[in-house]
Amino acid sequence: MKYKICYLSFITGLLALSSCSKLLEEKSQSEVIPKTTVDFRELLMGSGYMPATEPINFLYYMDDDVDFFIEYGNGNGSPVGSSTAKINFLFYTWQPRLGDRNGLGDLISEDPASTAYYRHYDWIKGCNAVLDNINNAIGSQPEKDRVRAEALAIRAFYYFRLVNLYGEPYNSNPAGLSVPLKLTSGLVAENMPRATVAQVYETIVNDLKEASRLMDPLPIVRRDFHINQPAIHILLSRVYLHMEKWAECKAEADKVFEQGGMLNDLTKAPASSWLTYANPEVEWMFGGSPQANQSTYIPSAEFRAMFDTTDVRWKYGFLIQPQSFYPLLSKMLLSTIDPVQSVRTGEAVLNRAEANVQLEKLPEAMKDLNDLRRTRIVGYRDTSIINKTDLLQAVRNERRKEFCHEGFRWFDLRRYGMPAITHRYQNELTEPVVHYTLAAKDPMYVLPFPNSLLLRNPALKQNPSGSMPDRVGQ
Repeated sequence: MKYKICYLSFITGLLALSSCSKLLEEKSQSEVIPKTTVDFRELLMGSGYMPATEPINFLYYMDDDVDFFIEYGNGNGSPVGSSTAKINFLFYTWQPRLGDRNGLGDLISEDPASTAYYRHYDWIKGCNAVLDNINNAIGSQPEKDRVRAEALAIRAFYYFRLVNLYGEPYNSNPAGLSVPLKLTSGLVAENMPRATVAQVYETIVNDLKEASRLMDPLPIVRRDFHINQPAIHILLSRVYLHMEKWAECKAEADKVFEQGGMLNDLTKAPASSWLTYANPEVEWMFGGSPQANQSTYIPSAEFRAMFDTTDVRWKYGFLIQPQSFYPLLSKMLLSTIDPVQSVRTGEAVLNRAEANVQLEKLPEAMKDLNDLRRTRIVGYRDTSIINKTDLLQAVRNERRKEFCHEGFRWFDLRRYGMPAITHRYQNELTEPVVHYTLAAKDPMYVLPFPNSLLLRNPALKQNPSGSMPDRVGQ
């Protein structure tokens, strides 16, 4: 089933500029005005749901799973010194100018519409337009509830991303500034200031809880590219994990299995089905590939060493380059039509396992860990870890392998305490290899706002990372 941009997507601007009372008035027959719940669901798909694109794939370059492809550099087809290597240099080395220029010194764009920040708010605008007007639609109450629940859930998902890009981690400073909260489609006369991290998280939780309240009584629909009940509970368990609300995290993960969620034995499944709806673990597909350019940046040696040789996630996720025997990513299908990212049951298992460790329920956590590994590692035999510290690390390692290059690792590093990271880089073949370090609790763990946004919204106060000096390699 193809994921299509629906025919009503162009009217989001009309909805945002129209009052509720005027929205459903009769217009010229040449205008398309949503009236039914079906219309609004299509509008949400076209203007609220993320298309087959990914505006935050730059996170690929910033965590500790990535390395520079120096070993391939022999003067023949080497990435060293290439424009591709340099363009993404600022992200890879955590430079304060990363939101405004690329590694060649070119201005990325003076148009805020090109930023990840703007694009998420554009989808939020689509959600808000539906939320403001769905109650007036023609249709049954269950139909309205489903559309409203979907809009609330995906709006919460976008705010979760934004707060983890531009605000401090919740477990570090919930009172710190985050991003503005725009919860209606109407225009505002004044510039919007930043809400606190806690306020944004409160909105996220409230939206997801209301979405589950509305949708849980309805039939569960799978594999139609609309978010469903299990996916909503997985997202809510993820949010509680970041908030360190362990009991709530576990409770939401439990609901996934109460609603038919399951683990799929990937050791017996074809590789092509892992991150598709052919995998029964997958509850929701969305967006484009978070993988970035692979000809210059590869999985780091430290990360590669974590995989067991019989772990099918290695076989499915990486392709060995014949010329150099170095791996390139092959995890995501590169499609401009169908979504390739997924929310799947494996996350519920790992969220619950981590929560159980923190709740001192080590046997339950160990069971979840063994259950997951048994479906990922050929011939796996259950193990037992009785030390809390060791078991927590084992769960987090499994999470790192399970969701590598899917946009999880950077957000997880933030909630783990923002550890130091070192990346190596070579600008030209004739120059030495240098190392760039992101210090522990570095300000760059909270990204700077692009200047194009600050110029258009003076109330959007810059983060400390935006005034740092250039980071120098050693």
